[in-house]
Parts: sequence; structure tokens; C-alpha cells
Amino acid sequence: MPAPHTTFPVAEGIGIFVGIVAWDLLADGHMEIIKALLIAAPCSLVWFGFRRWREKGKDGDRHH
Repeated sequence: MPAPHTTFPVAEGIGIFVGIVAWDLLADGHMEIIKALLIAAPCSLVWFGFRRWREKGKDGDRHH
């Protein structure tokens, strides 16, 4: 049976973005959308890379 493929962590990226915007709004009283995007996008890419790395590790164990 084929293993499910790794999906891009859209929900996690949106969660990071909303969390940063909320933190800025509560701490400073204004939203910094660009800053939140610049933090959330790389975090999502790192999370995706980590998922792919874990998936490859599991596939490697399965074939040996």
C-alpha cells in the first residue's frame, strides 16, 4: 500500500501568521502584516522540510 505523500503545512503557516499578528496587536497596539509574513513563510518551509525529512527516514526503514 503506498504511503501518503507529504503535504505543505498551510494550516500551520496560517496559525503562525495569526499568532504573530495577534502578538503584535496585543503588545504594540498595531499589526505588522509584512513582519508576520516574513516570519510565517520561512517557518512553513522549515516545517515542510522537516516533514519530508521524517517521511524519507520512515521510507528508508521500510525498505531495509
